[in-house]
Amino acid sequence: MWEDIKKSWTAGGMLYKLIWVNVGVFVLLNLAFVFTKLTGIQLSENVSGGFSLFATADLPTLLYRPWSILTHMFAHKEIFHLLFNMMLLWWMGRMYVSVVGPRRLLSTYIMGGLLGFVIYALSMNILPGLRIEEVSYACGASAAIMAIFTATATLNPTKRIPFFLFGSVELKYIAIGYVLFDYFGIMGDSGHETGGRIAHLGGAAFGYFLIVYSRKGINIVRWLEVIIDMIMSSIPTSSSTSFSNSFSKRFSFTKSIKKKPKVTRPPKSDDDFNSERKDREDRLDLILEKISRHGYDHLSKEEKKFLFTQSKK
Repeated sequence: MWEDIKKSWTAGGMLYKLIWVNVGVFVLLNLAFVFTKLTGIQLSENVSGGFSLFATADLPTLLYRPWSILTHMFAHKEIFHLLFNMMLLWWMGRMYVSVVGPRRLLSTYIMGGLLGFVIYALSMNILPGLRIEEVSYACGASAAIMAIFTATATLNPTKRIPFFLFGSVELKYIAIGYVLFDYFGIMGDSGHETGGRIAHLGGAAFGYFLIVYSRKGINIVRWLEVIIDMIMSSIPTSSSTSFSNSFSKRFSFTKSIKKKPKVTRPPKSDDDFNSERKDREDRLDLILEKISRHGYDHLSKEEKKFLFTQSKK
């Protein structure tokens, strides 16, 4: 089983990585929950706050755990919350990543989660009906996944999906149904749960406008994708099975395609010829992968020249 998980992590792509990170954090959190319950040992951070992984709208508390703005979208406390979110992520993520690529999948996930939390925090602090005295916490990937959901539906609104009890339904109607479910759920929930519903709606709105602006040539997550590229290109790739290696292979192209300048050589042996051909094929694969994920305009002049030369052969 462990080997299957490792293979899924290294070869499965960004969608698998997002799912496994969520599952891994859930397992570690619940090990900590069980440990504190059975031993009676109280750790420095309480259970309700997810040991500093859950985010809160209480600003003084948030100042002491700013990382939770990011970590909360990977942390789940309840098993059914995790299962539902991961099934929805798998369902929508496969369609979304096949169109936009893994980097956009990751940036949509992160920005959906961030914007969902910002709207949650503002609502809990500004709207009188949502204010509660005790500190409440937000956790889970729901807002991030709703962003992917609505982005996928906006990209492929008329795609028909087999849906339980309703037969084949256009994707846009399924997305609208999920959004309305959260909207009408606001009326029946209490303060904290209502804030969560509002966060979901914020993530959904972000996914929709991300695609709308992309069609106008405006990439509203470009700044985040630049940061992602910078981070991933700086991670060492010494271990072929590590996360940094697999991720950087997918996102860092400048290091991967650097070649020594050609020099005049005597007639090549069969081994030399086959080796150089394999190098050209590997380089061509990397460039084509870069085009599929980032577009032709992201190629350097040298890459475009190489691609043109290979197309003439």
